[in-house]
Amino acid sequence: MKKHGSELIIVLLSLAGLTSYFGCQGCKSPAQTAYVVGQTTTITIEATMGLWADYVDKHHPGVAAENKVKLAYEQYQKADILLLTAGKAMLEAQTSSDAAKQSSAQAAWRQAEAALTSSTIQLYALLQELGVKLP
Repeated sequence: MKKHGSELIIVLLSLAGLTSYFGCQGCKSPAQTAYVVGQTTTITIEATMGLWADYVDKHHPGVAAENKVKLAYEQYQKADILLLTAGKAMLEAQTSSDAAKQSSAQAAWRQAEAALTSSTIQLYALLQELGVKLP
């Protein structure tokens, strides 16, 4: 994987920081955590996609590049929905006395969180690779 500069590191640290902060005992509920992580990532990605739109208007990168970005963005959207769904499942599992259900919900949360982080990084890296100047 190419080195993508300090911007990518900032995105990674932001996501990791949110994960660590909200993963602690006594913090917000999993559903609230999913919402906050999802919204923070959404704000970042939507701002980034605005930069992509500006780039397309100025540089006309072509259909192939636009399709790559579209697919990467759709993967991000799926991961975002998966995280919110996993947060809801964790909330429901908290009220259950079924340890297997709680364990399954926690595993789903971790997988969804990893998918969101991965899809965000991939989209961000793709845009950088295509020449979009990102903050």
